[in-house]
Amino acid sequence: MSVYSMEQFIGDVKAVQAEHHDPKEILQRVAPLAKKIADAKDWLNESHYRVEETQGIGITIIHEEPEDLLVETVCWSPGGGVLPHDHQTWGCIVGIDGAEKNVTWLRKDDGSKDGFADLENFHETVMTHGDICTLLPDDIHSVNNEGNVPSVSLHIYGRSLAFTDRHEFDPEAKIVRPCPKRKRND
Repeated sequence: MSVYSMEQFIGDVKAVQAEHHDPKEILQRVAPLAKKIADAKDWLNESHYRVEETQGIGITIIHEEPEDLLVETVCWSPGGGVLPHDHQTWGCIVGIDGAEKNVTWLRKDDGSKDGFADLENFHETVMTHGDICTLLPDDIHSVNNEGNVPSVSLHIYGRSLAFTDRHEFDPEAKIVRPCPKRKRND
C-alpha cells in the first residue's frame, strides 16, 4: 500500500478548490485530507522544526501560489504564540507534533469604529496530532504553545497569507490593526 504523499495532498486540495467555491464546502472536504496527510508524516523533516527566535515561531513553506493555495508548517517554540488574528481566506490547521492551545474569539462590536475591536474568548482547545481546526475568512483565533517542547502544525489556506490583508487584535487594549507579515524560514 502506498503512502499518501504531500504531492497527492496538494493535488487533492487543488481539485477541491477547483470544484467548490463556498469556504464551508471546501473545509468539509479538505479536513479529512489534512488528517490523512498528518498521519502520513513522510514529508515531515527537521526543517519543519526550525524557529525564528525573535518571533517565537518558525514558518516553513511547502507550497505557495499567490492567488491560490498555501501549505506551510508552523513550529511554535515553548511559550511561543500569536495574538488573535483572522486570515481573510479559509484555513485548515492540523496538529502534527506536540500540543498547542487554539483559542476562538468572537467579535462583540460591529466593526464600525476604526481601530477598535471588542473580543470575547469563545472557546479553547488543545490540539495534538491529528486534531483539526477549520477557519472561515473572518474567524478570529490565537495560538499558544504552553508546553515545554516545540509543537508543529500543518496550515492549509485558500490563498497565500503574504498576499492577504489580515487583521491582528489585542483583546486587552481592544484594538485591531493590520496583521504583521511573519518572517518565514529560508
